[in-house]
Amino acid sequence: MKKLTGMATIIGAVLAAGALHGCGGGGGSSIMSTPPPAATFNLQEGIAGLVMNGQTASVALSGTVVNSGTSVPFSGSGTYTLAPGTSTSFNGEGALSQTQSISATVTAAGVSEPISLSVTDYYATGDDAFLGETGSSEYAVAQAPFQYPTTVMVGSSGTLGTTSDYTDSTMSVSQGTTQVSYAVTAVSGSSSSVMVAITNQVEDPQGNALETDVTNYNLTDAGVLTFVSATTQNTSESLQVTAQ
Repeated sequence: MKKLTGMATIIGAVLAAGALHGCGGGGGSSIMSTPPPAATFNLQEGIAGLVMNGQTASVALSGTVVNSGTSVPFSGSGTYTLAPGTSTSFNGEGALSQTQSISATVTAAGVSEPISLSVTDYYATGDDAFLGETGSSEYAVAQAPFQYPTTVMVGSSGTLGTTSDYTDSTMSVSQGTTQVSYAVTAVSGSSSSVMVAITNQVEDPQGNALETDVTNYNLTDAGVLTFVSATTQNTSESLQVTAQ
């Protein structure tokens, strides 16, 4: 997940990090029939809680990666860590930084190899609006700070914003853009939580689609946001990461 928790960037890096290198009823009154008001949830509060407190989860990994021209399935397990935010600066302004990492062991074609990767996300002090993300060969800047909605419900959706993606802080070499959106769906059997999917559509500088990343969170009516799963899909590779 990229642009919210950094998971998508981590996932993409896992696929390209070389881990597999070298391995092959009716009738009621009108009052009674009126549906109850829809439950509402505070996504901004959930984001703020993640930035403040962080999160750690054991995760399972699976997917495919191209190795020597052949698509190879892989699996693995590890730990996803979202560190509590700390004061810093980003792109010339005060911010909160949050380092996210995944440490895992991936196995394919009988070969296992450890992976350890991280990215850092930046949020505005005061309202936790998303400002950007940095990582290995990545410097992404929100074209306008992402303001997370304070009221969402089942069926809510919208665009959070777009980042301009560069190779480094000089912002001289463009890697394209990423549009980030959200959608809220019901959790079966629950009226006190919903599922929030954050989708990242990554495009190259010419506007060609490169990758789709989706990160799923559980959001409770108390404003607690928890990582559930993430997927990355491009033309040749895929990965799914699921909290255990």
